[in-house]
Amino acid sequence: MTTLLHPLETYPYMKLNKKNQISKKMKTEISKILSLGKFFQVTSNKNSNLTYILQPSCTILINNIYISWLRSINAKAQSHFPVYLSAVNKKDLCYGFIEKMYDTSPKVIEINDRTSQLLEKSKLKFNLIVPKQDVMQYFFQWQRYRKYWWSSITTTPSLFMVNDMKYEASTVNTQIVANFEKGKNIVEHLSMIKNMDSSESASISCCMSMETALMSLLLDGMSNQNKDGYLRLHYKMAPYKISFALNTTDDKTFDTLKDLAACLHNMLTLAQIKSLLPTFSHPIQLQIEENLKIGVPYTAILNEETLRNGIFHLLNSSTMLKEQVHIADFEEYASLLFS
Repeated sequence: MTTLLHPLETYPYMKLNKKNQISKKMKTEISKILSLGKFFQVTSNKNSNLTYILQPSCTILINNIYISWLRSINAKAQSHFPVYLSAVNKKDLCYGFIEKMYDTSPKVIEINDRTSQLLEKSKLKFNLIVPKQDVMQYFFQWQRYRKYWWSSITTTPSLFMVNDMKYEASTVNTQIVANFEKGKNIVEHLSMIKNMDSSESASISCCMSMETALMSLLLDGMSNQNKDGYLRLHYKMAPYKISFALNTTDDKTFDTLKDLAACLHNMLTLAQIKSLLPTFSHPIQLQIEENLKIGVPYTAILNEETLRNGIFHLLNSSTMLKEQVHIADFEEYASLLFS
């Protein structure tokens, strides 16, 4: 059996300079992300490591990353070879298996207060066992697959590149890197091991951490924010796809619209579309801003007209344009938006 990379290998989160420090510009960007109260809440400082509790928006985002990762592995592999959810030892020369290292749904993250380095504890690793003579073909193929996946879950597809391969005896290593304006971020490590013995198989591994994926998506969302500073996340990854806002000053109408929003929220939940039901305790503009700050792609704005004719405005956070939607068509339209 081909030897695989040790599951507890650790990798640097950011590309460090000669002094082993992240650039000041990147530190500033990381600090901005960690100050997002809807995503993180600092809880302790121990041995220069700050611990942050992940807020609900953050845990949903991590779950979205995990599900998307599983689907991408399955989509690229299922028509060519079987994939198993744990390590196996088979005679077949073409199969894959998934390693989950530690908890794939972390509740906290730790970051070094001095260097801003992220402690990577929750990792996902896909291993592929292939015939030795075909290993380089598969290795190049999976480099493309993994780069495509990263590009498909961010708002900046051109952000990612594959580093040059490094050859060491029977091992070849490379990384997928996000080229942020303020610095580079290694997001995934790929390795190929080709045994020099009589074994007919070779192995390929793709390893990434959930913490790094989380921070990378938020860095992307922060770098693509508009002039008002709203977070822009890819709609596939956004914790909440749709939220609500109420535009009325009449107390009686407010209560009726609140009940209507709750009804629409439940309808979306049954359709398996993650939506957010706010408290509506702020004026209309602040309600909208709260949704934009956590990267909600669409906000349904209900008003008195909605009670009369069933029509409301759906605000697109990317274009800041509104379109009219009828309540009766809302579920079907939302399903089309996020299919």
